[in-house]
Amino acid sequence: MGNLGGGEILVILLIGLIVLGPKRLPEASKQVGKTIRQVRQTSRNFQAELEAAIEDPSIEETARQKGREMLENEKKKSFQNDAEEPSEDLHNEPEAVKDEDTSHE
Repeated sequence: MGNLGGGEILVILLIGLIVLGPKRLPEASKQVGKTIRQVRQTSRNFQAELEAAIEDPSIEETARQKGREMLENEKKKSFQNDAEEPSEDLHNEPEAVKDEDTSHE
């Protein structure tokens, strides 16, 4: 039960005995046990469904294809940006050289 030790469980049972009384404590304990089992079962089922969806080959292939497309688009954008930037620098460079030449005169 996680991090509960023997002493903590004893204290919880003692408080339950005081609050619920000896007649209702067994019934309440059974109900708590059933609820915990249902929560655990629901959790296991959810995990199994999630793992099955993740491991589905068709979904995995679709995700891989989308990832490849995204990478290709990013490479194209990067290539286009790289191709545009040097041409701008070349146009600006002669002006800078002209400014330097006029300053020496």
